[in-house]
Amino acid sequence: MKSVGIVKSVQNDIAEIRAATADECAHCPLQGSCPSSLSDNGGTVLAWNNVGAEVGDMVEFEYEERDIIKGIFTIYMIPFFFFIAGLILGLILEKGFNIHLGKLENLLSVLTSVLFLLFGVLYVREKDKNFRIPSKIVSVIAKGSYLDNFSLNLNDKH
Repeated sequence: MKSVGIVKSVQNDIAEIRAATADECAHCPLQGSCPSSLSDNGGTVLAWNNVGAEVGDMVEFEYEERDIIKGIFTIYMIPFFFFIAGLILGLILEKGFNIHLGKLENLLSVLTSVLFLLFGVLYVREKDKNFRIPSKIVSVIAKGSYLDNFSLNLNDKH
């Protein structure tokens, strides 16, 4: 999937791009939680700068949809699986081994599921540290200082 944006900064071979909000955002299930759909002018995207784009250049960049789906799965489903595993373990301890905490029924199940959910979130945070940049700049559309007058409508198709 290709999109258009303006380079905000460049460090080494990585460019930070202020991206346009694409038409796909209107149909995306994550609309409302993604930075691109929350911002009026789009979100910030990191991309490999193999074409030598500079700050202020309007660029076209692309990313694989499977990388987005993989990211969504990692963020939402891994903690969910940890939660379910904790719930099952708690039920096995309560029903199978007759272990109870206090006088509340299923308290052990609740505590193990919350604890496993916490581990799942921490696992995702640790995995996020090893995040690789999935997008790359394809071409420089226009050279110049577009950041100075950002009244440009990035929603238009080019």
